[in-house]
Amino acid sequence: MEKQRLSFEERIKELDEASIEYYNRLQAHLLSYRGVKSRLSLRCDSYRAGKELISKISIGGNSLKIFLAIDPEKEEFAQKKVKFRSVAESEAYKEVPAMIPVKSQLCVRKVCEVIDVMMSQRGLVKN
Repeated sequence: MEKQRLSFEERIKELDEASIEYYNRLQAHLLSYRGVKSRLSLRCDSYRAGKELISKISIGGNSLKIFLAIDPEKEEFAQKKVKFRSVAESEAYKEVPAMIPVKSQLCVRKVCEVIDVMMSQRGLVKN
């Protein structure tokens, strides 16, 4: 018998309370920018500003992962001391090539700082 894949919403409900809190904080931070919209799919939660994909949040195993549309090699992101992993070779993440596993409150705070830099580069302002 084939095991059915759980939807993103069902997988969020299975996470521990801390990870759910991290997800809620990241979601609220992304949506605090004018013109940013969220869309839930079977695999992830995508965020767009107009037609441009700026971020995806997904779950891998038991951990939350955020993907951002940035170049982690650039100085303004390197100085944030966040461990990025490049997933640019994957077709699904070519628009959002920088992946960060979210495992702590500190990581959430640093990711929010990176999001702020990314949004200011795109000329997006908070509501």
